[in-house]
Amino acid sequence: MSRYLVITCVLAGATVPAVPALAGDKIAPAVQSKADVLFEKAQGFYTAGQYQAAIPLFQEAYDLVHDPVYLFNIAQSYRKVLDCEQASEFYTRYLAAATDADPKQREKVTGWLRELQPCVEQRQQEHDAVKRAQEQEQERARQAQELERQRASKAPATARVDHGRSLRIAGLAVGAVGVVGVGVGVLYSIRGRSLRNELADSCRMGCDWTDPDLRAKDSDGQRANTVSAIGWIGGGVAVLAGAGLYLWGRSKVETLQVTPSATGATVSARLSF
Repeated sequence: MSRYLVITCVLAGATVPAVPALAGDKIAPAVQSKADVLFEKAQGFYTAGQYQAAIPLFQEAYDLVHDPVYLFNIAQSYRKVLDCEQASEFYTRYLAAATDADPKQREKVTGWLRELQPCVEQRQQEHDAVKRAQEQEQERARQAQELERQRASKAPATARVDHGRSLRIAGLAVGAVGVVGVGVGVLYSIRGRSLRNELADSCRMGCDWTDPDLRAKDSDGQRANTVSAIGWIGGGVAVLAGAGLYLWGRSKVETLQVTPSATGATVSARLSF
């Protein structure tokens, strides 16, 4: 099968016939047959004007047999889709590979490269502009991050130092004992009042203090009053002491603020109540 690209390419008013394949290393018939099939498919796409579809088939055929003619065909296809960079690259690769190509053909390819050069340079400038814009954006992002880091490093740092936790816990415990004491005082006060009322009722017509029940109620009432007094006084003192310990513990809480400065750092403390 012939591996000529049966197409014509128009450039600067001239028609350029297809380039024949150049001789190379011996290729297995099966591999060459597969490359020929790919070529036929690519040629069909090219003839139909579907240049983009032809490119990968020409490329695959070249990968199989490394025939420079496929490099030329790929370059022609890229030129048809107005991709001057790829067209220029494959024309250049064709010239490097087809060292024994017809001099007139090489001259034509060299002329096409010259005509493509302005477009290639413009595309390269566009790529460079995009790359510079990306680099500038990355630099701006880096600078913004650096500024944020610097602001964070200069921002005051605060720390809470608690020296009064144990005092507050002790105050709560003592206060709780005091509340229990007051509760006991209340209960025994009620008990004492009840016994006093019972004695008053019993003695309304006269008291017989030889009566064991009356004497027991009187004794129980006195004891209840005594316990009530102890509960009220002891509980009240404990509640006040607990409150005092708790407030003292609150006064031992400090908020330290460290503010960076040009000469080091400034430390300030604030007490919490």
